[in-house]
Amino acid sequence: MPTTPNGFPHRAEAGPTPLVGFRLRRSNATLLGHSPGVDERVEAELTHLDGLLGRQIVGGEDHLATLTDWARRPLTPRRHKGATWSDGSLGEVLAMNKPGKDDETIADVLDRDPELARIRYAVTQALADRANELDLAQRTVLDKVGIRDLLIARAALDKGITDVTAATNYILTSRKGVAEFADAALIGAARAWVKERGLNVADISEDAGETVKALRRAGLTMSEDAFEPLVEQLIEGRIENQKHDALIEEANVSWLTPAIRARLYERIEKSPIPVTSENAAQLIPLYAIQAAAAGGGEPGAGEAGTGSYDPFAVEFFVEDTNQLAISTAAVKCASQLYYVMTLGDELGVFDAVRYFTHRYLFQEGFAVEDRTLRRDLEDYVFNEQFTGYDEEAGEIRLMRVTQEAERRSFYRQVFDQGGSPLPDGSPANPDFAQLWKILMLESARFLERAQSSPNPATYVSRQNVMQAVEDLQYNLSTACVGMATVMTPLMYAELDFVVKRILGHQEVRKHLVPAGGSWWKVVERLAAAQGNRTRASILHNKARLGYSLIRAIAEYTPSRFEQDDVFSAFISDVDAFITTQSILQEESADDASDEAPGADDAPVGNGYGMRGFPGMPPVPGLPGGSGIPAMAGGPTPGSGSAGTDDWNF
Repeated sequence: MPTTPNGFPHRAEAGPTPLVGFRLRRSNATLLGHSPGVDERVEAELTHLDGLLGRQIVGGEDHLATLTDWARRPLTPRRHKGATWSDGSLGEVLAMNKPGKDDETIADVLDRDPELARIRYAVTQALADRANELDLAQRTVLDKVGIRDLLIARAALDKGITDVTAATNYILTSRKGVAEFADAALIGAARAWVKERGLNVADISEDAGETVKALRRAGLTMSEDAFEPLVEQLIEGRIENQKHDALIEEANVSWLTPAIRARLYERIEKSPIPVTSENAAQLIPLYAIQAAAAGGGEPGAGEAGTGSYDPFAVEFFVEDTNQLAISTAAVKCASQLYYVMTLGDELGVFDAVRYFTHRYLFQEGFAVEDRTLRRDLEDYVFNEQFTGYDEEAGEIRLMRVTQEAERRSFYRQVFDQGGSPLPDGSPANPDFAQLWKILMLESARFLERAQSSPNPATYVSRQNVMQAVEDLQYNLSTACVGMATVMTPLMYAELDFVVKRILGHQEVRKHLVPAGGSWWKVVERLAAAQGNRTRASILHNKARLGYSLIRAIAEYTPSRFEQDDVFSAFISDVDAFITTQSILQEESADDASDEAPGADDAPVGNGYGMRGFPGMPPVPGLPGGSGIPAMAGGPTPGSGSAGTDDWNF
């Protein structure tokens, strides 16, 4: 069967019949990532800002000094009423400057300096290489050339970052990177929406006003399907209750949380004595204390004395996600650890670089000519250190090389993968494999039902998938804790270093794959030198899709999965992940039948990586399978992922 460039089977036959109300972007999920539409107002904000940045307006006696000053200025959201930009902001400076005969564009200034030009083109390429890993906001912002050039200038001129990897990470993760431009676009677009509707929101133009703070807390997204509903819901609530804000301010009640404030609004509305500026100082503090004492119930819940009291109602004690102690950071850490585990040890990147540095270089007569590569090899091999960018400290520093036993102990702690010993008293996570299997099966069931339903958006329930995601979210939130959150970024930094600075180095690639190819080919070549076979492209997709799935689990809320684009993207990732696993499973089985090794010479792993992990069995009804097994009648999965557990993740 012909395959796509990433190793997935290409189906020549006609695709499935389009479904009303439900869209699966399967090709995008498999190869290019998801590309939901961007709200037109958000796009307009970014286009306007990119237009300002792309003009020939960098002037002054020293153009580089002018650009450095601009790179250091904060960006505030554009206003659509009164003064367009706040005083001294980047937007105001750009808007005030007019193109001059001797002025240059930002790109011209960067390209005039050889070092800055090198950084600009290398970072641009690095961002393009990581396009599939970026979320919608990052891709949308970085698609604008003028904005991207200014972000590169910020990294190089303001922070003095010259390392390409460090500059890329700064742009993607720093508050002064993509995040600031995304925030400006979202808030500016919300202001545009208010102006379009002709609404009177008193503090919408105040950058530090309560409405803007509420918009930021709401977690707006650039998606055209989700942006407007979220803004509309929040702004309408603000307008309805805005008349009470002045009274609350007069009463000097400043300790309110958003939930308590919402209940306080309700009590002011229902007050038997009308609350005015004359009695606000006496009544509002009393109502605020009552609202706080009401606990975590939603505003509008029935209370004694209001005429809606129900003596037979119950309270669901774990319904509030805050009480479930879900740690989003812990689950995000697990997603990064999964990526490192799949590429680093299942594909065998760490083994490949160790073989290259400890055996290949001594046997093949490879002369290291590049000084940077020599220094990197010296640090990595003889000093067991490597150069990495410390995000928290904002500086480049030497980091310690991780050991295989260390990495595998954390794989077992979080995913119960392998049999490596854990520190005394540290538990493994035996429930993860079964919970992951349930997620795969429930997602497969949803796909099957959606394909056969005349109206999937209405008649196919998402509840089972959502429940499986919630179970995994809680499981990883309690498992990926402690030293795992310390070591995982270090392991990823090492993986990033060996791929980009050693295996992906031009000199290494030229020697190992003279016909041309990426670091994938280098890993495959080094694996073949050790008698192993690996499919780097497929395992890379497995790592990327697995990372995306666990990352989505970290960011899961019931309201997000009620949005069609978010849920469709997640299901598409699950579908693509199962397809990837099916390819690995089928070819691993073929290798086993061809070789049929005896007990004494059985290979370690599944034939797709140095020290590979056990494969996932066919999921019936999907590529590589023959029908979806019933949960009640199917085989019961083991409680862990030791050698007898066939379910890989």
